Amino acid sequence: MKNIQQLKRELAAAGLSVVVTAVALSSATYAWFVTNNKVEGTTSTISATTNGFILQIGELSKGAQHGGEQKSLEATSKGATLSPASTDDLKNWYVCQSFNNQGLVTDYSEPAFATGANAIPGNYDKDYFAFIKSDYIVYTITETGTADVYLDASDGAPVTITAKGGDGSKTVTDSMRVAITTQAVAADGKTPVGEETLRIVYAKDNETGEGNDSTAKAGWTSIQKVNGKPKLDTVTYPYVYTGHYTDQRITGAKNWAATKDGENFTIPANSEAIATNVGYDGIAVHVYIWMEGTDADCVNGKSVEDDPSTYDVTVKFAGVASGN
Repeated sequence: MKNIQQLKRELAAAGLSVVVTAVALSSATYAWFVTNNKVEGTTSTISATTNGFILQIGELSKGAQHGGEQKSLEATSKGATLSPASTDDLKNWYVCQSFNNQGLVTDYSEPAFATGANAIPGNYDKDYFAFIKSDYIVYTITETGTADVYLDASDGAPVTITAKGGDGSKTVTDSMRVAITTQAVAADGKTPVGEETLRIVYAKDNETGEGNDSTAKAGWTSIQKVNGKPKLDTVTYPYVYTGHYTDQRITGAKNWAATKDGENFTIPANSEAIATNVGYDGIAVHVYIWMEGTDADCVNGKSVEDDPSTYDVTVKFAGVASGN
């Protein structure tokens, strides 16, 4: 077996990819404005694969599995009854409250999320979810150094949405958002502490159309609290979409994805990591999934009746040895 020093030399300029398959969602009739239509969720398995010894991933509730590499390659996430919602910061969430006779939304409300020891994030109104949140810990094996974590675009899109068991609905796939946040971990290795930081939001395609808000505007939009009231406006969070991995809000913005040059990951000089200097104790990585209600694809008339599809969301991370 190779010793630690040999591994450190071999991995000094290399990285590895971690694949997270998150949340299977099944869709029946789906619409932004009809509250009794919904996306039915099922339990799915979150898997991670590695091609090296630096970076590992696991369920946050179980903490880092330092006892052996194979213990760190799988986690699970439970699906839910996902309803369209909107957010700009993952803290304030809004759902449709009323619309006019033209089918345009005129007002929004903040869902009353469930509370208590057994409450699940995103759950409101008993059976509905504004979002699904999955919690992971990303860490390195002892003595192999630290890693910077990027989106992995070395073999196609770093985030994919795949329909299974049916043809799928563009209403679902094209209005879906996937957000990645990071947070420190307490000494117990399982409890997130401190501020949760929104790093990047991903969509399958760029958004150029207008949704069904009465004050709709083209492009990436969200409902935001302005002077204490919900209002539609252009998003303020950093976002990317397939094939475009710099923050699309800003000209000359930093790149968020790593690619491969031969066997090694490479990143452009002007890049920003999801997390930096990730070590043995690890960092919490949260993945949020929701259907953005202000998206032009999230409207009545674009639903697929009785579509039996489920949807797998796959997020790929690349770990590059820090300083390379």
